[in-house]
Amino acid sequence: MAAPPPSYASAPAAAPAYTATPVTVGGPDALPGYGDPNAPSSIFVPSQGIDNKLPNHFKINNQYVKAQVLPSELQAHLVLLGAFHRLREEVRTFKGKADIPMEPDERWAVFLQRAVYRFEQWVVRMISGEGQEEVLGEGPKVLAPNEVPPLDVLMVWHTYMLNPRTYYEDCLRKLPGLLRVGSLPLMQLAGSIDSESLLAHPPSEGRVAAFTAFTGQPFECPLNTTSDETVPVYCPDCSHPNTIPWITYKGDGFAQRGFGYICNNCRSMFNREALGVRKFYEDMEKCIVNPEASFLANTVVDYHDGTPADVQWSRVLTGTVLSLDEGTSPAPAQTLGKQIGWTMKALEDYCRTGMLGKKNQAWIATPRPLNIILSAYRQPGPFSLDLASAVIRQMNFVEKMVHLGFTEQGRWEEDHDTLTRCVVRYHHFLDLMTSTPGNFVVPTLDIDLAWHTHQLLCDSYRKVNEVIGIIPDHDDKVGQGALSDAYDKTAEAWKARFGVPYSICGCLPPNISSGSSSSSFSLFSKKGKSKSTLEKPLENPRPDLLSPSGDAADQTHPSDHSAVAIINPGEPNAAQEQVRRRELGKRAKELGKSVEKGKADQWGEIMQKRGVDHTPSFLCPVQYGVQNPFSKFGRVSIDSVLIYHPG
Repeated sequence: MAAPPPSYASAPAAAPAYTATPVTVGGPDALPGYGDPNAPSSIFVPSQGIDNKLPNHFKINNQYVKAQVLPSELQAHLVLLGAFHRLREEVRTFKGKADIPMEPDERWAVFLQRAVYRFEQWVVRMISGEGQEEVLGEGPKVLAPNEVPPLDVLMVWHTYMLNPRTYYEDCLRKLPGLLRVGSLPLMQLAGSIDSESLLAHPPSEGRVAAFTAFTGQPFECPLNTTSDETVPVYCPDCSHPNTIPWITYKGDGFAQRGFGYICNNCRSMFNREALGVRKFYEDMEKCIVNPEASFLANTVVDYHDGTPADVQWSRVLTGTVLSLDEGTSPAPAQTLGKQIGWTMKALEDYCRTGMLGKKNQAWIATPRPLNIILSAYRQPGPFSLDLASAVIRQMNFVEKMVHLGFTEQGRWEEDHDTLTRCVVRYHHFLDLMTSTPGNFVVPTLDIDLAWHTHQLLCDSYRKVNEVIGIIPDHDDKVGQGALSDAYDKTAEAWKARFGVPYSICGCLPPNISSGSSSSSFSLFSKKGKSKSTLEKPLENPRPDLLSPSGDAADQTHPSDHSAVAIINPGEPNAAQEQVRRRELGKRAKELGKSVEKGKADQWGEIMQKRGVDHTPSFLCPVQYGVQNPFSKFGRVSIDSVLIYHPG
């Protein structure tokens, strides 16, 4: 039997303190002063009283807990999002002199490749890196004022944290110093942004000097890249450093799609794929030398609950993929590359032997666990995902926040209800996860804002495992397909559990036309028809979860990242979209008939009006409750693995 829905009544005197970090107005991690006594404060000051309407506890999975995230933290987060959007527009609309003309989106993509490289230098040289494992026991690390990065680096870090499982895994494996930094200092970072212009305040001289000295990069990333700007790249085959332009007229620069380069030393051609494969061989070398402490990517954090996996499991899985045994001899990464090959296909063929053994036949699909591991090695650098692409996807969400007016100056001075409702709905969303295990749940825009903010408070976010049993991952790279069904199921489950519609933006859930015979909203005449129910005052039993106002409607639109249409192009998606549109058209027609006959409740009438010319969402889900995607390898046939299938 499903657990009862949350209630604010009869809370224990002391609810467990799984709470967000308290808002502070100062501290040792405050951003540096700017040298001008009249300069603005470097600490963000939220709207007065914005947290006052938040309930003092929530019931999630039959536990009473304090708020996981606060409206004031959403407000600070929105300042950063506004600054990121402003930065993107500055790059895309660059009007200066450029020796190689680029379209706005191409210039933005090149800028992001450079931002990711700058983030890597900041993380490895200034904050964290391998060899710093011994500092983990020293307690949390507070960013020194001069360690706070420029806005473009912060944007990449922000996106990285919004992939919580990958971020946690990478920090545990390679970036322990970054792990110690903990949550993003939202209040301090938002305080570094001018609330009117959304431009970063001028940094102190010490902050500029420190970043440049450690990273070798200018503090401000150029909005436009020229053909004479270069980056050092080491040849995967011979380890020789090559100075490579970011962009070229031919389109084969390091930041361009067609990147390829002939090593100045060994004359071998390499590309991003080869650099990613080299990263695998470097990890493989470490695993051979120290199998007790070194593991492959995506073997350290459990894919089911997001917590650190058992060390023995990581060791066994790594050893199986690499075909390691006691007699395996260490070899340098470049030697392994010469023996196995510099393509992902050659690497996959090698690893299949370890995973499948005698079953390694061409007609047998590569096991999902191996695909998950190899996905971390498809791009160079210490990060297990393509951060530049991730920022592009994330900016689609930022666009939605800008469109809603959430980043406008003074937006939250008087309106405290909206962000409070975002937080309340998010906590109910967490509770919904526990009542629908094994299913996808799809957030709306307002819920996604609170969810993103909570992920940035990663120390608090990881503790949510103690409440709902997992640390939910956030996947923004999925296509339409079955995901529209996931939204439908989420909407149905929400309505059944909490008694009000999940969304009133105009996206029509299943059975919307049927109304509810027991609802006080259905006002029938003796002939079975009535005047519009909207002529009666709307009875809203849960104003904390839903507002019927037109301004609030778009906030409940399903959170989508339309970049999935680019990532997964082709006829199958187009066909799925047509099927979905026909289904939504059918629902709209049925709802119209119900409204005409007086059988729809007031929510139905509201959604019918808003459904006109409403654009359906691609619908981006949350992967939740997947049971052991790696199965019990060694005990159960690999063919019986339950596949994690996000798209």
